[in-house]
Amino acid sequence: MAGGTPNYASRLLGKVPKLGPYVAIGYFVGWAAAPVVYAIVLTDLIKVNLQPLGINPPEMLLKIGFTAIAYIVGLSGIRALAILQVCFVLPGIALLIAFCVQGLGWLAFAPASPGLVPSNLSTLPSFGEWAKWFFISTYSVYSCETAASFVADSKKPAQTAGFLGIAAWLIPVIFLGCSWVMMQSALPAGTGNDGNLYLNLVASAKPFWGESASFLVTILIATCCLVSRATTVANTSRVLYQLALDGHLSPVFTVVSKRGVLAPALLFTLILSLICLLIGNLSDVVTVTGVGYLISIMGFHLGLWLYRHRSEVRWPWLLLGFFIVEVVVLVVGCWLWSPKDLIIGLLFPVVILAVDAAIRRIPFAHEPRCFRFASICALIALITCAVTIGWVVSAKLHTVVAQANNDLLVILIATLAFIAVAIACWITLPQIAAIEEAREKAENLFYNALDATLILDSQGRITQTNLAAERLFEIKSQDLVGYRLNKLISLPSTPDEWSVRSQLKLIRKGVRLLESTVSQRTNQGIQEYIITLRDISDRGQAIG
Repeated sequence: MAGGTPNYASRLLGKVPKLGPYVAIGYFVGWAAAPVVYAIVLTDLIKVNLQPLGINPPEMLLKIGFTAIAYIVGLSGIRALAILQVCFVLPGIALLIAFCVQGLGWLAFAPASPGLVPSNLSTLPSFGEWAKWFFISTYSVYSCETAASFVADSKKPAQTAGFLGIAAWLIPVIFLGCSWVMMQSALPAGTGNDGNLYLNLVASAKPFWGESASFLVTILIATCCLVSRATTVANTSRVLYQLALDGHLSPVFTVVSKRGVLAPALLFTLILSLICLLIGNLSDVVTVTGVGYLISIMGFHLGLWLYRHRSEVRWPWLLLGFFIVEVVVLVVGCWLWSPKDLIIGLLFPVVILAVDAAIRRIPFAHEPRCFRFASICALIALITCAVTIGWVVSAKLHTVVAQANNDLLVILIATLAFIAVAIACWITLPQIAAIEEAREKAENLFYNALDATLILDSQGRITQTNLAAERLFEIKSQDLVGYRLNKLISLPSTPDEWSVRSQLKLIRKGVRLLESTVSQRTNQGIQEYIITLRDISDRGQAIG
């Protein structure tokens, strides 16, 4: 099913009224905040690079712009998302693995390293501290199941589901390895900048990446943030789509354009993402939206346990154990971070369900044209926002261009590439789709035509046939390919000697009278001939 884990959990919890949609919406809220999280990270990255130059960038404008860019891609179509995944996911994963492997190697073997094992293991974290960080880590570690949301749309679902296994194997390598490297070599607490991701990564990578650390870390953060936001846009819209199909949300979220764009779902998610910007700093955003995400995972484990008697549910008591631990972590860990954030996070899905109830009462909410117009307006607004941000940043930089470092160039190029692919896809993909649609219609007409139609090369050899030709000659289509047509019916040796229209005789289970029509075409510089054969035996007998 589209949407993956949260929609599956909502069905598992179908016996408990309203709990299923609440759990799925909690997951949706957690992912809808992801573009905001990455926008804050990128804004902090730019801020760190500009402040030494005496420039204070417009932070809120940058956050809004970076949040909105992801939705430019989504409104451009599902192919744009696929293109961007290919462009950004490979360098991001490669740099993450390199950071992890090289960092662990440096800690293990370099004489100047602090060592692979911490020097002070005498103090263990308290239960409260453990619960706090377990709560934060679930946001990242459990997210490997995201691949499940794309299985329903895949032409090869088994292979797509296989990425879950790949993600599971990468978890200990990346999450544990990278965390261990940063734990041993990041900025010490109390330095004032120890909470900045960019500075911590640079401090950790400099011993083994040297002077290239700043440049490579910038590429790492930029590519991971951009590709993660593209994934978020694709994932969240699918959750709303499946919930609407299951009758939990307004039917408006089932509206899909010809290019596969879930415009109402995307616009709704964009509004929610911008609202998340108002929550506060990065810690508040992660805590508030992490509540809904952890609740969805709890609902998934609880739902499986409720169906523990089915053969496909494995280790049900272990699932119940996970559920109990997650309940404790939610209450204790999140409460220690912020009681206010815990309450807001619990109420967030309820508010969204109430908003959906209001949407159901809007008369024009089911009209697709309304959302086509809205999506075009949103695209124009987002592009305008991107241009405005570019203009503001360029105005700030024009006096210090010579001093601007390569890190800013990386961010600028990655962001512009992101926008450029989206705009290019918005312009060209509809044309490609129209060409594909026309080609499919032509092929359908060719293969399903009542008259036998054959395509031949300049020597008269058959290169393509339809089903009617197979029935006429009583030979399989794949066996006809390569035959010279003049071996089957009486024709001159080469097609350029054939008449445009003629009548022929085919001797196969009796004499059959055929009417042939020959035309020419050039396909990629190669001369081809199209011959259509119509059986007019009945007409000849009637005349006789």
